[in-house]
Amino acid sequence: MIEESYVRLYANDFARLAVRAELRPDDADMLPRRIAEARTHAAVMDARKGAGHLEALVTRLRDEARRPSTPNRGRLVEEADVLAKRQSFLNRVADTLSEPA
Repeated sequence: MIEESYVRLYANDFARLAVRAELRPDDADMLPRRIAEARTHAAVMDARKGAGHLEALVTRLRDEARRPSTPNRGRLVEEADVLAKRQSFLNRVADTLSEPA
C-alpha cells in the first residue's frame, strides 16, 4: 500500500523547490540531492509497504504541475511565465525520477 505521507512530503518539497529555483537559482545542488533522497526513501517505502511509491510521486508531480497556482506564492492567479516555469520544473523532476537511477 502506497503511503500518502511519502508522496505528499516529496511533492510539496519539489513544489517549494520550483518556487525557490525561480527566486534563488544559485542553489543548484539542492535539486539533485533531493531527487536522490526521494529515490532512496521510495526504495525503503517499497520494501516496507509495497511497490509503487516513486511512480506515485511522479504522478503527483505531473498533477501538481498542471495546477493553476501554488499556495507557496500566496496568490490565486499567477503570471503565465511563472506558471510555465513551475510546470517545466516539476515535469523535469518527474522525468528525472522516471528514469533509472
